[in-house]
Amino acid sequence: MSNSFPILTFLFLFISLLSAGQDSPEGTLNDLEKYRLKGKVKSVMEIKYALAGSDANKKDREVIYHKLIRFDPNGYEQESILYKNEQEFLIKKYLSGSDGIPFEMNEYLPDGSLNLNVKFTTDNKGNQAEALYSWSENRLIGEICEQTDYYFEILQNEIFTKVTYNYEYRGYCTEQNFFNSDSALSFKLTAKYDFRGNRLESAYFKGNELLSWITKYKYDRYDNMIESSVFKSNRIAVYSKYKYQFDMAGNWISREEKREVTVNIFTAGINPSDMFTERTIEYY
Repeated sequence: MSNSFPILTFLFLFISLLSAGQDSPEGTLNDLEKYRLKGKVKSVMEIKYALAGSDANKKDREVIYHKLIRFDPNGYEQESILYKNEQEFLIKKYLSGSDGIPFEMNEYLPDGSLNLNVKFTTDNKGNQAEALYSWSENRLIGEICEQTDYYFEILQNEIFTKVTYNYEYRGYCTEQNFFNSDSALSFKLTAKYDFRGNRLESAYFKGNELLSWITKYKYDRYDNMIESSVFKSNRIAVYSKYKYQFDMAGNWISREEKREVTVNIFTAGINPSDMFTERTIEYY
């Protein structure tokens, strides 16, 4: 009996520690977890630059990507603003249930007119299973998916009106299928993950389901991506190495990307410059 209290105390602490990182139900992830952000993040402002020289701090740099994301207390994306020339370009606003899971998204132009409406359906775990897209007649396309070195090719596809999603058991999305208005596959994106949730591969398939581009990633022991390799038709196109600076919560706030771009017909549209990304993170 004399040892029962310490044992019970240890079990209680152990269970509490296990529960502390489980903000979402098993088999589903909120947006903070998908973005691999730590702590109660309220917003992230991210700006990505292409550098004219080797110095990441010099002023002669071109903005490649500029976005603000706001999260609700449940860790789900509430609003995002895509900027162009330091001006608001496209504004996304999400409608969510009491659990924070979104069921609809409206994207607006700076004048307040509607550019896009998306309605989501979820599976029994709360993951997005399907998204139906309704585009305005004079639509603008800002973000279809994550910005990649082959994003310019993705934009050439016929516009899609439906996306379906597949997940592995932990809630990481492994496949996104983009369909046009005739229900034909426009293109497909896939991903693979390791046991720690780090993405090992991401791939882009054309509508005929032939692999077009694939990116492979390597991480350090702290789950920070330190290398990426982009391949086209089994040929290396871009090899990158990354260095970071972090805030007190362990989220990176600056990232240097040193790039080696192979010059050939496949890499004609790829920016050969080194990249520098800075983030401003606000917490609840």
